[in-house]
Formats: sequence, C-alpha cells, structure tokens
Amino acid sequence: MLKKIALLALATMITACVSPIPLQEQSAKAEYTTKEPVLISVIDQRKRVQEGKEKNFIGKAHVSFGIPVDWHVNQVLATEPGDKEKNLAQFLQSRLTHGLNETGWNTTAVDLDEVPSDEAIKALMEENNTEKMISLVLNEWYFSVNLNWVSAFNFDTNTDILVYSLEEGKLLAKNIAERDVVDEQASESPQNNILRAYKAQLDQIVNDEEVRNAVSFDQ
Repeated sequence: MLKKIALLALATMITACVSPIPLQEQSAKAEYTTKEPVLISVIDQRKRVQEGKEKNFIGKAHVSFGIPVDWHVNQVLATEPGDKEKNLAQFLQSRLTHGLNETGWNTTAVDLDEVPSDEAIKALMEENNTEKMISLVLNEWYFSVNLNWVSAFNFDTNTDILVYSLEEGKLLAKNIAERDVVDEQASESPQNNILRAYKAQLDQIVNDEEVRNAVSFDQ
C-alpha cells in the first residue's frame, strides 16, 4: 500500500507544476506529404519487455537516494483521452498518425505484436485500402532520468524501419540506433522533456532521406 501511495505521489509530481505540451507539439512532423493512403504500425520487440517488463514500460526515474523507479505510459505520457490505456507501441502510433495526418497525410494505424509475413502485410494493406505501409520495430526505446536535479538524461533508441508497397513488397529495411543526451529544461516538467525527446526521434525517422524516398509515391 505504501508503495502504491509513493508511486501515486511521484506521478503527481511529474505534471503538477507545468501543463503538458499540446498534442501538436508531441506528434511527428514530416517535411513532405503524400496523398495516397499509408498504413502505420509500431511493433514492440524490446528485450526488456520480452524479459518481463510491461508493454507500457518506458524507462526509469531515479528518485530520492538515487532509487530507480519504473515509469509507464499511463504515469508519464498520458495527456490525451485514451492515452492511459495505451502501451508504448500504441502511444507512438497515435503520435505518428496524428502528426502525419495533420500535415496532409492519409494514415491508418494497425496494432501488431510481431512483424508479419510478406503475405500478411499485403493482406493488411488490401484490407485497409492502402498502397504503402510503414512499420517501426522497437528494439530499444528507453530513458533514465534523475529527478534530484536538472541536468540531462539518456534516451536510447534502436528502431528497425520497414517500408512496404502493395505492388512491390518490401522497399526498405533500415535501422536507426543511437543514444541521445537530452538537456533538461528547468522550466519544463520531466513529462514535457520526455515528450519532446519522443517527437524529435519520430521526426528523425519519418524525415530520413531513405524513408522519404521509399514512402513518396512520386519517386
């Protein structure tokens, strides 16, 4: 019971003083548009989840005395209706599709637990009347933040980007793996700092030159 109370208090501290940034500032922004329909999926294959962490696990916060505490989507990232019920893959899908659709795309999200076969991919695109599909496979998506002082936190990502065409099959398989050191802003909450880091990574993925060339219908 005490642990639950402590975690509730911690979750309250995350957002108590600073309003969350608006949805537009959390969502991916592409520097190009395509009018043709595109299917979007984010597939969680993180080793941490395979070893027992919940699918809504997102990282660790170091609290008093440096004690690490697990953070989850519902505690930290939930700013919109329905967010608290999302796992990490679904949360990222929502920020991808919302952001892309706001910039003129026509996207639909599909929940997948694993990378489907080529035949299943084609069936999914036909079922959803889409010509292209983008899948992000999360091998790592993890941060570790210290709440005892304002400094910087590590944000580790390892993502396979797969782009498919209904007619030609797989067009691209690319991996982006890196560690970002995110400078925290004292005027922002940990929540906003993390949401901005997520958006920056999604922006980098969708605007990657090879991804753009594979997705664009005029190539």
